[in-house]
Amino acid sequence: MADAGDMNLGLESLKGFAGKILQAVLGFAGTIIFARVLGRSDFGGFYFLLSLVFIADRPIRGFGQAVEKRYSEAGARKREIAGGAILLTAAALVVAGVVVFALRDLLVQKTNLEQAPVVFVALFVAFGVFYPVQKMLGGEGWISKQTWNDTLRSVLTLPLQLLFVFAGFGAAGMGYGLAAATLLVVPVALYFLRIRPSVPSRSTVASLWSYARYSTVAAFVGKAYDRFDVLLLGTLLTTGAVGNYEAAYKLTVPATFLASVVASGLAPKVSNRHSKEQDVSIDVTNGVSYASLLSIPLFFGVLAIPRSLVVTAYGSEYAGAAVFLVGLALYQLLYSQTLMYQHALSGLDLPDVRMRIDMLTLAFNVVAGVALLTTIGAIGVVVATILAESARYAMSMLSVNRRIDGLDAFPRTLFEQVFAAGVMFVIVEAGQRAIVLRSWVQLGLLVGIGAVTYGVVLLVVSPGLRFTLSSVYRDATS
Repeated sequence: MADAGDMNLGLESLKGFAGKILQAVLGFAGTIIFARVLGRSDFGGFYFLLSLVFIADRPIRGFGQAVEKRYSEAGARKREIAGGAILLTAAALVVAGVVVFALRDLLVQKTNLEQAPVVFVALFVAFGVFYPVQKMLGGEGWISKQTWNDTLRSVLTLPLQLLFVFAGFGAAGMGYGLAAATLLVVPVALYFLRIRPSVPSRSTVASLWSYARYSTVAAFVGKAYDRFDVLLLGTLLTTGAVGNYEAAYKLTVPATFLASVVASGLAPKVSNRHSKEQDVSIDVTNGVSYASLLSIPLFFGVLAIPRSLVVTAYGSEYAGAAVFLVGLALYQLLYSQTLMYQHALSGLDLPDVRMRIDMLTLAFNVVAGVALLTTIGAIGVVVATILAESARYAMSMLSVNRRIDGLDAFPRTLFEQVFAAGVMFVIVEAGQRAIVLRSWVQLGLLVGIGAVTYGVVLLVVSPGLRFTLSSVYRDATS
């Protein structure tokens, strides 16, 4: 591959998606095990703490987006960019350590985890080292390598978490296991990169800063928005409510696996081609066409059997999670589309536009979330998030559409996916009347019938999908 602009996005996405499937299986298995072993309160406490880490590490992640953008451009000074990433990460780790030490008692109080400060620092260090090298892999256009390195992390995470939890660390063991697995895969990324960092020049620092000053704020605001529901529930209600929410959320995460892989390749490809003043409309349209290939059927499937999915997966203690499930599945559907436009904006060197959109979305979600939580209860936070994501999708789509001639925001393949999912919904609805869902076997059978129905109908009605799959197959075997 000459550079990111020459990337075969379809083939790279397919290879990366295979890794995401494995991540889904391992992540889902881990969620079920720990939800049952730890109970709702400790399970929710860990994810409340993890949400705080994900917000605190935003400066590193925002800078990582700048690293990926500049790394992917034609003529990039890659050694200097890598050196800049190391310096920023080191500074962030020092600041985080000081802040956590000052707030250690509050962390313990809010999460109900005695080891919360140590877990927080361990995770912050691990993510701070891992994220920049992952973004450099993306900047090279190695999307499948990037995804499979993350998959290796998932493979290591579950056994390490089990080891720590059953060694007596409780919910904190989930954090230690995740941190250890994250650090262990960093050398793998460095092996592929094979780059010797150098001290960045003033022009390189200025170039990174011109992007990072927006992407860092956008990363912070975006994650605050992504995890606002958990933070609001944990602050105003209980960690038990967080446990219900997180259990439902984990069931919907696979909806965006394909979208996240496509988006991670779309940004550097658009960046490289845009830096050469080449057309990117086809790349973005293709991304939009297939981003929701999984989120659309998942939404329709969840709509058919919400309570059965939750209770069979986690047990009757989590029956209250069913109320969140349909709303979160709809949110993931919207998010899968928004993701394409957000990464297109990043590739077009418009982090300031993305930042403003995210800030407006977060402000709306805060106001609506608090208002609806106090009026209609816990489900109000999900309703607010759906409304906010609808607004973010509209703003992102319109912003990209104004800047790219020839972009098709509503390609035919989207409607074909909705039709196939609608047929699947009818079959699943009829199936649950004929099959008593009392175990994994019955649930798995019904879900399998639904998946096969969706896939067959979509292949029949979508010539575009058949052409895309045949093209990817030819590229993979050539």
